[in-house]
Order: sequence, then structure tokens, then C-alpha cells
Amino acid sequence: MDLVNNLRAALAGPSHAQRFLRLHTSLGSDVLVAETLDGVEQIDGIGFQWTITALSLDAGLSLGPLIGQGALLQMQQADGSLRPLHGRITAAERLGSNGGLARYRLRLQPWL
Repeated sequence: MDLVNNLRAALAGPSHAQRFLRLHTSLGSDVLVAETLDGVEQIDGIGFQWTITALSLDAGLSLGPLIGQGALLQMQQADGSLRPLHGRITAAERLGSNGGLARYRLRLQPWL
């Protein structure tokens, strides 16, 4: 039975379940699944700027409506708790697609 369940999960596409990074946008659950996170966090200056690469089954996502929208990135800590990173999306682009998955890059910055 485990083989059947594993196959079903693989065919369902990317998912946030049991992932180190969990991305929540206005597009809905699991439309964009975080792959990598890079950025800086400061007390003064810019506050933070996170660059997120994300995967999607949809290579034709309309990214314009995401700009200026809020997003939540949850990062799993060593103790299993989730650290929330809230901000607004200030840039979004499609990087390419291959093998049925599309890769996107989003920039998350503070509201102010």
C-alpha cells in the first residue's frame, strides 16, 4: 500500500506538507511551493529582503496581481516550530519550466 500512496502523492504535484519552507500567497494553497530562500534581515536599513524560488504545475501563472499583495513564508525551525515571515511581494518572475514544473522567483519585503 505504501507504494500506491507514494505514487499518488508524486502524481498530485508539489505540496507544502512536511516541507521546510511553506509559502502562502493569494493564489491559494500549493499553487506555488517554496523551493529555496535567500536574503538578508537587518534591524535598521531595509528590514529584510527575501528572495524565494518556488515551483508550480502552472507555467502560465499571472504574476502581475501578486505585486503588492501580502504573503507568508513559514520556515521550520530545529525544534519543529514554524517561524513566520510576513511581507509584501515586490517582484515576481517566471524563470522557466521543464518536466511539467515551472520555476518562479518572488521578492518579499516589509510593508513599510
